[in-house]
Amino acid sequence: MSSAFVRSVPLRRSLNGLALIGLLTVAVFFTTSCERRPAKLRWKLEPGKTYVYRSEVAGNWRIEGWEKGERGGEFGNLIETEMSVLGIGSDSAFRIREAINLIREGQEFEPTIVTYSMAPDGRLYGMSEVGIGSAPRSIPSRERREYRKQYFEQTQPTYPDRELKPGETWVQETKVVLDDRVITTMNQFDVKGWEKVGSYLCLRIDYQGESFVPYESEGRNLLEHGKVRGSIWFAPQEGLPVQQRDSFYVSTARIVPEGEKPPSTYVVQSVRLYQLVEIR
Repeated sequence: MSSAFVRSVPLRRSLNGLALIGLLTVAVFFTTSCERRPAKLRWKLEPGKTYVYRSEVAGNWRIEGWEKGERGGEFGNLIETEMSVLGIGSDSAFRIREAINLIREGQEFEPTIVTYSMAPDGRLYGMSEVGIGSAPRSIPSRERREYRKQYFEQTQPTYPDRELKPGETWVQETKVVLDDRVITTMNQFDVKGWEKVGSYLCLRIDYQGESFVPYESEGRNLLEHGKVRGSIWFAPQEGLPVQQRDSFYVSTARIVPEGEKPPSTYVVQSVRLYQLVEIR
């Protein structure tokens, strides 16, 4: 073996080592930049298509403070929601017909049909219920439209008009007017990071907040107070939320003067998994 060849071996190994370090540096930089890269969250629905979501809900209910004694039980529901995009208006909002189906083995129900407009940032407006369906419900049909409108205004995320990156936060506030007071609800959204859900690359957003929805039922003025905590996985490239997990605590009672205790309170605690299952 020549002395020239012997001297070239450490040099070649050194060059290979430098190349490997360079590749690793690029890989680390790419991964880090990928994890931190910003994205603007906007719905990108296509006219003529239907987006099918499925919700699995499980929980328990109880009545507190009732003069006939406390009652309670458990429940589980499977709900399928079909969002059909009817078109896009001149204001760039999507016109949507939504069919909400309660699925139970051995039973068939007519779906609840809701139509509304939704801006690309997620803001809902122009909501109307055109078919109340035949599924059992706790709120009489004549009050459901206003109830649903207020509920979505307080809980549906409206995405900021800027790019978001992990570590950022935004807050939504809504004022609810009662006869004797004004309540301000607050929902906070925290951008956590990039995660894969199936084949979708998503920005995960954790949130927590509350809602106050007043409505009338059988001549009684009621107030539903909800607390929620959960996560949304939104795929920016497709412009869709593909998964949502959350837990709810909801109490419903008669509206009484501030400081007084209502005669009874209906309490529901539940968890939900909401997933995109089909686009057709």
